[in-house]
Amino acid sequence: MMNRKNLISLGVLISIAINLFFIGGIGYRLINTPEFDIPSVRPLPPNLGWVVRDLSEERRSELEPQLLNSYERVRPIREEMFTAQRNVNELMTSSLFDGKSLNQAFKALRATSDRYQALSHKQTISLLEQLNEEERTMAMKFVQRRGPRARREGRGGFGVPPDLGGPPRRRAR
Repeated sequence: MMNRKNLISLGVLISIAINLFFIGGIGYRLINTPEFDIPSVRPLPPNLGWVVRDLSEERRSELEPQLLNSYERVRPIREEMFTAQRNVNELMTSSLFDGKSLNQAFKALRATSDRYQALSHKQTISLLEQLNEEERTMAMKFVQRRGPRARREGRGGFGVPPDLGGPPRRRAR
């Protein structure tokens, strides 16, 4: 038979569990309601294929040379950024933690990321300048869509051949 102290402890635990369940449910509902969602804040996809994804096949073909050129220009910086990220990851998990080296690695990652973003934004502007208002609206609607983004033509998205989709993904060890 349970004594009074154990019964009170059990009651408190059940009460906490019920409260956490309802708080989690309320939080989930708040986050997943249309009023809470701000689609214009969604980050842009990692390559320019999103700009032309919903355009006609003919229009995409017209813009494909610029997309491929843009990708070739940004690819070395992306690879540098992935290398910098791997360096940060290795330093974070090293058995001999070195805060100064990690700080330098983070600085290098930020610098590379800033260069990548600047070039990516410049290329986005250049491509958007070639589109009319309706085509730019179609591009923005693509970014604002809910759900996972399906990819066309392999890993790289439209305009980037599958074998140029970036460095191969490594499995976690």
